[in-house]
Amino acid sequence: MKQKHFGKKCICLPARYLLTLTAVTTLFFCTEVSANASAENVHEMANICMQANRLLKDYALVGMEVNYHDPAKDLKENLELMEKEIKDLEEQKVSEKMAAEIIEIEISWHSIKPEFEKTPEKSKMHDLRVMVDKFTIRCEEIAEDISKDTGIKGEHDVVLVAELGMESQRLAALYLMKAWGVADSNYEEEVKETVEQTEKNYKELLEADEKLVSKEIKVQLKKVEKDFISFSVMATSTTGRFMPSAAEKMATKIFKAVRTILDMEQKLVEGTVSGYFTPIADEKTAGEIFRVTTGIVHAEGGIRS
Repeated sequence: MKQKHFGKKCICLPARYLLTLTAVTTLFFCTEVSANASAENVHEMANICMQANRLLKDYALVGMEVNYHDPAKDLKENLELMEKEIKDLEEQKVSEKMAAEIIEIEISWHSIKPEFEKTPEKSKMHDLRVMVDKFTIRCEEIAEDISKDTGIKGEHDVVLVAELGMESQRLAALYLMKAWGVADSNYEEEVKETVEQTEKNYKELLEADEKLVSKEIKVQLKKVEKDFISFSVMATSTTGRFMPSAAEKMATKIFKAVRTILDMEQKLVEGTVSGYFTPIADEKTAGEIFRVTTGIVHAEGGIRS
C-alpha cells in the first residue's frame, strides 16, 4: 500500500479574514477574566455596608412596636436583599486576596443574621449593635480595598457616598436604641463620632475634583447634608423626649437621597473609565464567533473558507 505524503500547504486568506482574525483574537484576550476587582464589586460591597445598620434600625423599631413604614416588612425584605448581594459578590471573579476578604465578610454576616431573624429583644439590642459596628467597620475597609483593586480612582468616592448612607442609619439605630431604653454609657461619644465622620466625608466629596464628583452630585450632597444636620440635632438632644417615628422618617429620607446620589456617582465613575474590559466571551465562545464571522472551518486536515 502506498503511503500518502502530505506536503506543507500555504494558506492565503483574503484581507478581510485577516482583519477579522485580528479582531477576534483581540476579543479573546480582552475577554480573559482579570483578577482585578470590578466596579460592580465595589457597588455590591457598598450596598452591603449600608444595609447592616438599616437592619439594626428596623430591629429596634419592631421591638418598640413602632409601625411607621412597616419596619417588620422592611426587616424581612432587607435581610433577603443582604443575602442576595453577598451571594452575587461571591460569584464574581476577583484576586485571591479579595476573595478571602469577601469570604471573611460573609462569615461575619452569617454569625449576625440569626439574631435579626429572632423576635427583637431589648436585652439583646446592645450586643447586637456592637456586632453590627464591628461588621460595618470591616465592611468599609474591604469596600475601600476593593475600590483600590479596581484601579479606578473614582471608586473611592463611591465608597465615601455609601458611607454617608451607612452612617445615617447608624445614627438612627443609636437614637432608637436610646429611645427604647437600652443602656449605653458611650452613647454621646458614639453619636459625636458618627456625626464627625459623616461631616468629614461630606467635606471630602464636596472638595473633590468635579470630574469625579460632578456639580450636580455636589448640589444633591449639600441638600442631604442639611437633612443630616437636622437629624444630628435630634440625636444629640438632651431633653429626654424621643420621637421614633420622626427619626425613622428622617433616616429613610436621607437613605433614599444617598441611594440616588450613589447611583449618580456610580454612573459618573463608570463613564470616566477608559480601557476597562468586562468578560464578553470565553475561549469556546470566542472560537465560535470567529468561525461564524469568517466562515472558516477545518476540513480534511486543512482549512477552507
